[in-house]
Amino acid sequence: MNSISRMLTATGSMLVVCVVLVLGGSAVAQEPIQGSWIFTLSSSPGGGPPFSAVASFAAGGVFLATGQNDRAMGGAVDRPVSELHGSWERIRGDRYGSTTYFFALDPTTGQAVGMLQTNQVFQLTSRNTLEGAANANLCDLHGENCTPIPGVSTVTGKRMIVKDLPSL
Repeated sequence: MNSISRMLTATGSMLVVCVVLVLGGSAVAQEPIQGSWIFTLSSSPGGGPPFSAVASFAAGGVFLATGQNDRAMGGAVDRPVSELHGSWERIRGDRYGSTTYFFALDPTTGQAVGMLQTNQVFQLTSRNTLEGAANANLCDLHGENCTPIPGVSTVTGKRMIVKDLPSL
């Protein structure tokens, strides 16, 4: 009985270790696009000049971004806009898609007067660079009844990498 008891205890401990390793391994696995990026966006011909944005692809498919001109007049809707919130998913291989929504704001009151939707596709060109394309739609305040904004923007991006850390 004593040896059976020891064998069951050892087997149970090994099972717990295996479960922890399997669950821990899947918890840390991440998609190659996850992380934060600096984007350069170029409008379609006749649009505004290129501008910079920062974006993050978080675990679970959360996409967040904001651009250098978001609080300024101009652009596709000629008014300030909020930060972008959306979802992303892997299409196949190193290709990803996202759909984001953000508010167009009244420049005087700051109140939301409409919503914009962007649909983007990204291709990783290396571990730390990507390129893509985006289109946009103007929608009501609920993100419905959308009308396309003509043109397609191009996107290039470089991953933000931790560097030059100070000494402690």
